[in-house]
Amino acid sequence: MVNEGEILKPIISEKRDISKESVTFDTDEVWKIVSENIRLYMSPRDYATWFKGVFLEKIDNGIAEISCDLPFKREWIESYHRNLITKSLTQATGQKLEIVISIRSSLKTNPKTIDEIRKESPEGEKNIFSEVQEKIQKDKSAVARSAQLNPKYLFSNFIVGSHNALAHAVAESVVKELGTLYNPVFFYGPSGVGKTHLMQAIGNEFLNKYTDKKVIYVPIEQFLNELLESIRNRTNEKFRKKYREIDLLIIDDIQFIETYPKTQEELFHTFNTLYQANKQMIMAADRPPKEIKNINERLRSRFSGGMVADLQAPDYETRIAILQQISSDHGLTVDRDILELIAKNVENNVRELEGAAIKVISLEKLGHPLTLEEVAKSLQVDIESKRKRLKPEKIIEVVCDVFDVTARDIKGKRRTAYLATARQVIMYMLRNELGLPLERVAREVNRQDHTTVLHACEKIEDMMKDDSNFKDKIETCKSRFE
Repeated sequence: MVNEGEILKPIISEKRDISKESVTFDTDEVWKIVSENIRLYMSPRDYATWFKGVFLEKIDNGIAEISCDLPFKREWIESYHRNLITKSLTQATGQKLEIVISIRSSLKTNPKTIDEIRKESPEGEKNIFSEVQEKIQKDKSAVARSAQLNPKYLFSNFIVGSHNALAHAVAESVVKELGTLYNPVFFYGPSGVGKTHLMQAIGNEFLNKYTDKKVIYVPIEQFLNELLESIRNRTNEKFRKKYREIDLLIIDDIQFIETYPKTQEELFHTFNTLYQANKQMIMAADRPPKEIKNINERLRSRFSGGMVADLQAPDYETRIAILQQISSDHGLTVDRDILELIAKNVENNVRELEGAAIKVISLEKLGHPLTLEEVAKSLQVDIESKRKRLKPEKIIEVVCDVFDVTARDIKGKRRTAYLATARQVIMYMLRNELGLPLERVAREVNRQDHTTVLHACEKIEDMMKDDSNFKDKIETCKSRFE
């Protein structure tokens, strides 16, 4: 059996200059040649396992379309035999072709599971599927570790809200069209809003599809240290090869490059090498490129030359969703009022939000009752402190300022639609922020019926769900309460 890394021996002896003519290939004949070449590199059992039911459908516009009968086979072939097929096709056709592997349409509606494949396999071959499945998982884990990716950062557990929707959409698009759609991608935002999670999710998703690709996630400080080490040990070429011969480079905290001129020069050349080869670069900082000081303009220009997307602190509903996700991941259901307590007191940082959730989960595991008082004590939150500081007058003042109305209008009899909405916002805030009784809320806005307050609260909640701009106004009000 031949090693895949060796140079393939030519199978077609006669060569033509096909670049100047339109060539029509007999796909069956080409696949016979390719198959015979592939057999040289693996045992008969491996060949029967992975290439039985695999065919060449057509060759068109430099693309060879290959069909497979099972999704499991396709994943294995994509991960471990793509290069071998590509080389064999080149030998058989004289052309360098891109390959696309798909599941035949007649089989897509009801693909077989691994268990079904095992049942259909001869007794002596059943274990191969368990071995292969285990190998795939081990290889994926090893590749992720070498790329310095944390496997917990995935798209599936990244909570999307209005504060990060654009960045999330960009991230998903990048995985589908790496190096061609948005390059580079520059994420920015304050600490703890999910930049690292999103960047590493891109890396993990990409490696999940292509285990033969090279990905590196690196904080800029590590990049600098490795550069200095390579200069000291005279291993510059090894350093450059590591960072320039990859498919996806992810650099975190790149704002710190402003203090390292030598790093800027090396990063500039690395950037150019990858960009010209259509390799993807993703960077993150705490500010946009135009606000990073002391970097040369050619580097700033390259940072800004692709897609720049910001991530901000999550809004209230997103904070609740994040807490629910964390609780669910730990197999715990936490009461809504406890989630609201955390979300109202940890407003600007997802990392701190996660820390608070873990504290609550630890309480439950230690056998403590998950009451508001117990959770507040653990988080060192005074439940009443905010209510003691915040007065109805302050709420009315802030809402009037944000909605550009007067307190006199709010308490008056005018009922224009815009004024009515501002009045309902105040009732909603008095009820939810201060917990005032319905009758007291009604009196604060010079109304008599407490059902008016109930209606106002329901309407404001519905409007926040349907109108993101309106929801932003509500968040603005909350942020100005002292």
